[in-house]
Amino acid sequence: MLRFRRATCRWRRSLFQWSIVLQCSYNLLTITFLVVVFYLGVVPTCSVRSTSALSALISEDEMSADQLEIKKIADKWGEVRLMDKDATGSLEPEWQEAYNRFYEKYDKDMEYMTEVTEKLQKMIEPPKVEKKSKGQKKRDAWAKVQAREAARAARK
Repeated sequence: MLRFRRATCRWRRSLFQWSIVLQCSYNLLTITFLVVVFYLGVVPTCSVRSTSALSALISEDEMSADQLEIKKIADKWGEVRLMDKDATGSLEPEWQEAYNRFYEKYDKDMEYMTEVTEKLQKMIEPPKVEKKSKGQKKRDAWAKVQAREAARAARK
């Protein structure tokens, strides 16, 4: 059973929600990823979307020439970004370079996250020391007695 104090601030409530996720999840990779994402400052997004006019897209009829150009580039990048490495050979050099830059950064970030998760794994799941058996306890006690008697004999 989890015990907690009621959080009053929004960020505390968010921190509490993250801590619940960390306490309840058993998948180490998920836990580590969430911890890293939280500490790197990525804010959890709201699950409820607003349906106001502010979040709506502008229709293409009302877009300026610059906005149309930006939309065209965004659509093209959406296609290029999802291509396989083999299919990028037929792209223009500019788009191929952008694709390579994006996935080099992506790979570098994934390697960094893997390193961070390996470091955090030790904090999340510390190595467990096996419980000593009855026989091992007796051997350790006998070794102490022998060491004490050897020390006494050396003093005489």
